[in-house]
Amino acid sequence: MTPPLLPFSPLNLPSEAALSANSTYRKGFDGNLKNCELLELFQYNCDLQKNKSGRIGDERIVCQPVERLFRRCKDRKGTFMVETTVWEGEGSRK
Repeated sequence: MTPPLLPFSPLNLPSEAALSANSTYRKGFDGNLKNCELLELFQYNCDLQKNKSGRIGDERIVCQPVERLFRRCKDRKGTFMVETTVWEGEGSRK
């Protein structure tokens, strides 16, 4: 299990990503997330919706996609992933 993390602002993500899980600075990584490979993952948020009749068997499952963005970065020890969904922001990718 990963250690618990204190919440921080998305603006601080580059400096937080420069720290490893044991709070030491990553060697070979300058904190520039834009130099890391951008990856995208879709998950689905599904809800059970009842018809107006409310009868059993009239329900249907409605799912909406949820996009999550990650950066795969490298340091001297190898690669690590950083979720950047909020940091990337809506419309910042081209």
